[in-house]
Amino acid sequence: MADPINKSISEVLPDFFSKNQLDEFISLYQSSLVFKAEPSTSENSKHLDYQIQDGLNYRSQIDLLITFSGSRLPKEKFLSLLLYISQASIINGDFLAAIDINEKIITLTSDDVDMKDLSANAHLLVGDIYSRQAKWQESFNYINKAIEIFQSVSDARGIAKCENLLGTIYGDLGDIQKAKENFESALDKSNDEKNYKEKGKIEINLGIISNIKGLFDEALVNFKRALINYGKVGDKKRIAEIHQNIGMVYTKKGEYKLAINEFDESLSYSIEINYLQNIGIVYLNKAFAHTQMNDFTLANAFADKSMEVAHKLNDKLTIAEVYKIKGIIQRNLKNYILSENYLETSLRLNIEAGNQLNRAETYQELGVLYKQMGKKQQSIESYKNALEYFKKINSEPDITYLENLLSNK
Repeated sequence: MADPINKSISEVLPDFFSKNQLDEFISLYQSSLVFKAEPSTSENSKHLDYQIQDGLNYRSQIDLLITFSGSRLPKEKFLSLLLYISQASIINGDFLAAIDINEKIITLTSDDVDMKDLSANAHLLVGDIYSRQAKWQESFNYINKAIEIFQSVSDARGIAKCENLLGTIYGDLGDIQKAKENFESALDKSNDEKNYKEKGKIEINLGIISNIKGLFDEALVNFKRALINYGKVGDKKRIAEIHQNIGMVYTKKGEYKLAINEFDESLSYSIEINYLQNIGIVYLNKAFAHTQMNDFTLANAFADKSMEVAHKLNDKLTIAEVYKIKGIIQRNLKNYILSENYLETSLRLNIEAGNQLNRAETYQELGVLYKQMGKKQQSIESYKNALEYFKKINSEPDITYLENLLSNK
């Protein structure tokens, strides 16, 4: 059976083409295909059995579509289609395709004063992609260029989108204060009752900050407010993210069954729309929840699935986190040498990526490991390294936990 047109592409094509043009493109694509055998069914659980899609056919579709569209659509409509395809490519995890498309938009709009908004959004999307790969300087360069263009046309909402992304980056780098400042500034610029999507996105990020600081009730309020906003517009991508983040709150509260329910809800939405990055993160969080429930076989299976997705996306932060989870699993199985290797690998990757929060969490896990190995001084030093960061962001639950560990050394 021939592969169908990717859903995220097919559902938008009628907005750009007549029926005859649409039939012409489908015929063109289908004639380019080689036929594949149907995949065999599996008895594994539906979540572990999820197969990461080969990006070849998707890339072929968009390459053919861009060529097909270039001579059939007016410039502005063609550019709008390119912007949509780039966003769909990010969801599908094809970051190289998304960068290529946005660079094409930037080139086509560079000398057109009437298309500055498209150029700014293209710069912002490239900045977003680089942030997902922990390429911080490249990300800052593109975001700052986007801000410059949005400012030139007095687009406050556009600037808010940039500030929201900057907040996310500072959060990834562990600079919680700068992250919060950017989110609050973005929310102030998005203070429009009809602006559900942007407000919801910022509320998600403020919820993440509250969760990191141990303000769980405040985090849940932000997430549930965002869920209402995205429910109004039926945005499955954001709804998936919110359920994943609610699950993380329950994880930090030690309510693992509730957390797994939220993760499963997130995974169902993510698989439905092939939101690859969120799938990888949810696999990771399910793996951690199962370690806390002492189900190490299932935890390791989900960790492996997360690693598979993270390598496809070149998601360095998630790769580092998977090594941390694998270190916890092996520590509980008393494979201390392997556990230390995994945790040290996680620590190295987090230091290289500049992620202070994940580095602190890894130090904490190393402290537990060294205590079990009887390496008292190394355990104390690891706990102190973790505590230094959590004091910096004023995370009371983590501070209390680590101070108790150190007092019982």
